[in-house]
Amino acid sequence: MAKKTGELLLKLRGLMKSHGQLSAYIVPSDDPHMSEYVSANFKRRAFISGFTGSAGTAIVLQDKALLWTDGRYFLQAESEMDENWSLMKAFMPGTPTEEDWLAANLAQESKVGIDPKTCSVKRFKTLKKKLGGVGVDLVPVFENLIDAVWEDAPSLPAAAVFLHDTKYAGESASSKLKAVRAKIKAKQCESIIVSALDDIAWLYNLRGNDVNYNPVFYSFALIDQENSTLFVEDDKLSPEIKEYLNGETKTLPYNAIYDIARNIDGRVFLPLSTNAAISQCIDIENQVVGMSPIQELKAIKNEVELKGMQDCHVRDGAALCEYLHWLGVEVHKPGAVVDEVDGADKAEFFRSQYDKFVSLSFDTISSSGANAAVIHYKPEKGSCLQVDKDDIYLCDSGAQYSDGTTDVTRTIHLGAATDHQRDCFTRVLMGHIDLAMAVFPPETKGTCIDALARRPLWNIGLDYQHGTGHGVGSFLNVHEGPCRIGSGKRMSKYEMGLKKGMILSNEPGYYEGGKFGMRLESLVEVVETDVGPEDGKYLTFRTITMAPIDRKLINKELMSDAQIKWLDNYHMTVRAEVGSLFEQLGKGKEVKQWLHDQTCPL
Repeated sequence: MAKKTGELLLKLRGLMKSHGQLSAYIVPSDDPHMSEYVSANFKRRAFISGFTGSAGTAIVLQDKALLWTDGRYFLQAESEMDENWSLMKAFMPGTPTEEDWLAANLAQESKVGIDPKTCSVKRFKTLKKKLGGVGVDLVPVFENLIDAVWEDAPSLPAAAVFLHDTKYAGESASSKLKAVRAKIKAKQCESIIVSALDDIAWLYNLRGNDVNYNPVFYSFALIDQENSTLFVEDDKLSPEIKEYLNGETKTLPYNAIYDIARNIDGRVFLPLSTNAAISQCIDIENQVVGMSPIQELKAIKNEVELKGMQDCHVRDGAALCEYLHWLGVEVHKPGAVVDEVDGADKAEFFRSQYDKFVSLSFDTISSSGANAAVIHYKPEKGSCLQVDKDDIYLCDSGAQYSDGTTDVTRTIHLGAATDHQRDCFTRVLMGHIDLAMAVFPPETKGTCIDALARRPLWNIGLDYQHGTGHGVGSFLNVHEGPCRIGSGKRMSKYEMGLKKGMILSNEPGYYEGGKFGMRLESLVEVVETDVGPEDGKYLTFRTITMAPIDRKLINKELMSDAQIKWLDNYHMTVRAEVGSLFEQLGKGKEVKQWLHDQTCPL
């Protein structure tokens, strides 16, 4: 149900007038760290617009309110926003960017406000240059105007920070600090300000609970060749954590970063995640802005992290198998009622029974029938659908374990699929397999191989409006840069080429609004092949997700012999890995038989 926003917008527009007669006010999704997922107190765009998706930008003018978001969220945004808002379908033909729209629609000498803490340094420069070119002034508003109209806004989280043991991390914080110092020295900088929460968590081998499903904590870090400073609230640190940090890192309050930044000597490296308010504290001539060297280091997992990722995916796959077996039985019981939330809760329950489980890695997307066409759907009790025993069911889910992070999507049909559904799913599967089998030179960018996953759909004029793959952290954020697999339409110069040891998702899909949706997602490890020169062996993917792919949705006649062979081999691996764990844990014969049946050769 759409949130009523008329009264909030009226109050906000009054504040816009009293803060320098602003013609427009930009409300990004971001916190001061440019996080994809943020704590409740930073969900300002969701508060003012009603749209709760993780990506989007709201712009409020005196006579209208606009919301930009991408194709994952079009249906969700349309259902969550009231009549006061207009949806701008980002990246679609005919939809201007936010800055292009403002430049084309505002009069000269207009003022556009934004809180610089919610805008990256690069984004702020882009906006200011574009608007300045048409005589419009971008004004930093240090008092966040959404906070001023949000009467019961939550506080900054105060969850305790905890240690991520080196038996899981595979490398000490001291070793990582040494590597970062070498990187910033090579960039001819004396220091670096680290803002990205997952970069900080990885660097210090610490984790937190400030953001749902992301084991991070609100903090900044300043590192030079001699010193390391962590800006974090003192009440989040136990005596044990203080003792752990004491040898090499001092701590200061979270918001002290702004005062300290004003007094930094020498050239400072500012990663792309640095907010504009920090940048404005530092002489522009002493700033070097670019991709975080920590992102580059973090993206390539060490052997301990890779082993943890492989191990946790076997446990996670076993839990998912238990869930899908349970669901297939439960929905066909006479009089049984299982709704989408029930399904999500049951999937979480099965995961929670396995070793090293910490939490989910994101809200489970448990979607039946037409709801599966909403790419980032979140079921809610009272409005969600019953899982239909005669329709498609899509489950996109994952978990945080002490030794790794999972993200998997399986689409099943609980009854008898139509020929059209089987053909569509098979093409999604063919793209998934073609990408999994790809062989490519080291440092090939993911945008160069994205078409492999889309080609079977493209061949009949179909496509999907989301990326094909994202990096994944090790007991960290489920979405991690700087590697990705996605459309060339969104290519970035900061995209990192693929290297051995990276973990990414492989997730093509297809969606028909109001009817059904399907996605097939597994995580893959970038591994070396035996072809290519000795000093640069070509790369391919090894699938580490261990969960069967629904045979009822497959039209074997569309597939090549190579694709069928890949699927049969994959299913044999799933049967062996998950089946062995089932035996160790003494699981019942019913679920073991289900696993056997689901992994038979085509």
